[in-house]
Amino acid sequence: MGRSAGGWDHSTLHRPQAPGDHRLLGEDGNDPERAMLTERYVRQEVKGMSQVKSPDEFIQELWSYTHEVPMEQHPWFHGILHHRWTPEQLILGEIQHYLRVRTNPIHWGYIMINAVAARRYELMDVVLNNFMEELSPPRTHVDIMLQLLEEGGISREEADRTEPAPGTMAAIEMINGCCQHRSALEGLAMLSLVEAQHAGVAAKVYRELTGFYGFSERAAETYRVHGEQDVEHGAHQIEVIRSCATDAETQERVRRAVKLGLTAYTLEWDGHVQAMTGRREFWSGTGTLTLRQPTVRLARTPR
Repeated sequence: MGRSAGGWDHSTLHRPQAPGDHRLLGEDGNDPERAMLTERYVRQEVKGMSQVKSPDEFIQELWSYTHEVPMEQHPWFHGILHHRWTPEQLILGEIQHYLRVRTNPIHWGYIMINAVAARRYELMDVVLNNFMEELSPPRTHVDIMLQLLEEGGISREEADRTEPAPGTMAAIEMINGCCQHRSALEGLAMLSLVEAQHAGVAAKVYRELTGFYGFSERAAETYRVHGEQDVEHGAHQIEVIRSCATDAETQERVRRAVKLGLTAYTLEWDGHVQAMTGRREFWSGTGTLTLRQPTVRLARTPR
């Protein structure tokens, strides 16, 4: 399978299309504005890693990391919005989605425990609201997700017996591990930029599923719900970061948690595509990787 500068070569991964139609915005690395923004934050992080940033500057920095792996351009979402997957493929991808989402109460449980243990009462409302949305009757998050699988003839028992794809497995372990072993604030930060992006993408996916793909509104309901609720979720989580990450050490912890979350959920969507294609492929994103590293100084003996 061919690969492009941004990861998968969409011209070979998806159904045939017009030549050049598979190109992604910024995939060729020639987006000057994005390149300048990325370079700016690379320099700031290396030179000023111990300096406290203002809340606005810090949130802007966190958003800059989403440019490396923009959600809407991931082959899973891009393929839905541009009609490159078949309905049958989408059901296979959604089974992987289900396998990851059924673990949501685990990571929200860890965040809740960590918030209580650390007496972070200012985080409790945000955490509790998300936890209750996962499990509250009459229909839980998983119940709503299963409606799409049922329309594809997949029972809950069959979905539970499905083997997670490599990306799905990695995402589950990263998300649960982060929320178990790091602070409640870091757990919220890990989710924040993902949820903030997902609202707009989910609304577009819902339109395509019920329009072009012909799924019922009941089947696609999970994306309608995400399109409505994730706006509020992401905004509240970012506001928590704004108010709580006010010193250098906390900002560094939040910075790393946000990067972990963006990577973990990108791996989840990789798992969707892996299940559909049977290929162990991982999307490399569309932007330059922002990574703080030392300068290598090899001592070379003259020859």
